Amino acid sequence: MKRALFAALALSLLAVACSDARDPLVGIRASTDPAVGDGRLVFAVSELDGTRRGSPDEIVTIIASPLDEPDRQIESVAEFTWIAQDVVGLYVAQVPFDTAGLWQIDFSISTGEETDSFLMDIQAEPLGIAVGEKAPLTATPTLDDMAVEELTTDPNPSLSMYEMSLDEALTNGRMTVVVFATPAFCTSATCGPLLDQVKDMVELAPDVDFIHVEVYQGFDDPSFAPTADYLTPAVRDFGLVTEPWVFVMDASGTVISRLDGILGIGELERLLGIEVAGA
Repeated sequence: MKRALFAALALSLLAVACSDARDPLVGIRASTDPAVGDGRLVFAVSELDGTRRGSPDEIVTIIASPLDEPDRQIESVAEFTWIAQDVVGLYVAQVPFDTAGLWQIDFSISTGEETDSFLMDIQAEPLGIAVGEKAPLTATPTLDDMAVEELTTDPNPSLSMYEMSLDEALTNGRMTVVVFATPAFCTSATCGPLLDQVKDMVELAPDVDFIHVEVYQGFDDPSFAPTADYLTPAVRDFGLVTEPWVFVMDASGTVISRLDGILGIGELERLLGIEVAGA
């Protein structure tokens, strides 16, 4: 009888110990078209039950290495950016992915919790327009063509982003920033926040042309639906299969950066030569 009681007590203590053990945190890739030359990694940190983690106070460091070259390690500190303030966000790390293939991403978090690595499949060439290529000279509708409500689903649009056609901006000898986003029909929940981040830059860079291209068109069509049938020509020409995206072109119209999902702290400012507060 005593032996049975001891066995039951041991099993109960083991169960308590197991329940107190913390499952490792996992990394979830948010980069949607990663390719050689992009130089960035966007990812989320989550508990195994799906609870999203992350805040400016939880510092994440990553080590990236090609799966077939495990000794070649690239270390980077990821910047956390809120998607919805104090609710959920993403981490952005600068990683010079210089070879195609699978890369292993190991990460650690300042809380000291255990973490699991995850993989990134880096393509030799992206599905969309690549860094170093000329941006397509696609004409986009402006406020001269239609009302702003037909140009964007942004509830608080910056009108200056709809005054110039994209092809005009790409050939006027100025830098261009174009953001592809659909706040009303976004599948990733980051279109509105990313567009707001770009709108904040407009007054800080008066020598740069900022253009918002809505992902879809034909909102007044009775049969409208956010499907491939209603994609805008610019989205097709840039080869985009996800949203949202920001493309930065130099004065010659050549793509110098492509940024998806969300902008890291100071990421766009550095590309445009804008001084970052506290830098």
